[in-house]
Amino acid sequence: MNRIVYILMCCFLSLNIFAQQIGCVYKPTVAMDGDGAMFFRLFPSKCFKHADPFILLDDFNVSSPVGFPPHEHKGYEAITYMIAGDFIHKINIGHNVTILEGQAQRFTAVRRLVHSEMPRTVGVNKELQLWLNIPYEAKQVKPTYHLVNVRPFQQKDSTRVIRVIVGEDSSHHVNCGCDLSYLDIQLKITTLEIYPTAGYTSFIYVLPVNMKIDSISLVVSEFYFLASGITHDIVGGADNRFIYLIDKPLNQTIEQRGPYVY
Repeated sequence: MNRIVYILMCCFLSLNIFAQQIGCVYKPTVAMDGDGAMFFRLFPSKCFKHADPFILLDDFNVSSPVGFPPHEHKGYEAITYMIAGDFIHKINIGHNVTILEGQAQRFTAVRRLVHSEMPRTVGVNKELQLWLNIPYEAKQVKPTYHLVNVRPFQQKDSTRVIRVIVGEDSSHHVNCGCDLSYLDIQLKITTLEIYPTAGYTSFIYVLPVNMKIDSISLVVSEFYFLASGITHDIVGGADNRFIYLIDKPLNQTIEQRGPYVY
């Protein structure tokens, strides 16, 4: 089947059930926000809105002077992972920090929180920003903030290098009451197996270099939702790098109105 036709079919199927399709390949859309910043948005999209408990995932790669001046957030957890360059983040709960390459920050925007993020330099400033839904009761607590260094470590079996943004072996704690794992994985061999926990929502987002999942080809910046409770084969090479996100659904309605989630 023609690749473009296949991806369009995945989008069409998602539109009919108002949710992501397991085993389907999706492309991000080009979006614009802030003061003219262009970036990739994985979701919400025309294909599907959310993937419980994941609300939004953006891939920013912007240069000064464009960026994201002060704007509001409310009703979710936001996790920012800096892949290259650096961003200056200001939050109205007393934080003014520069997030450097290899660092990640998390803030819980439970009430009206004002935040800005601007690239510090001209050049490549690439970060991923994830919005994660939180239980209703967690939306009533005070906003919190946390900044950490993401340290790469190689698995004992030498199959991969992993940077843990959130999850086991990470000091980066989230307040979602869920079981989130957020990993940046670089292959050191040609084949790797991944087993998503049964009943969980999980997907892979391809960074540099094309790869295959269960014989399905993915190119850079495409993403793919995995079936849970079964083993998946990741086929690539030593330069393959991808983001792996998995969490337990909240089974809670996501009502999003721009930067507000109720």
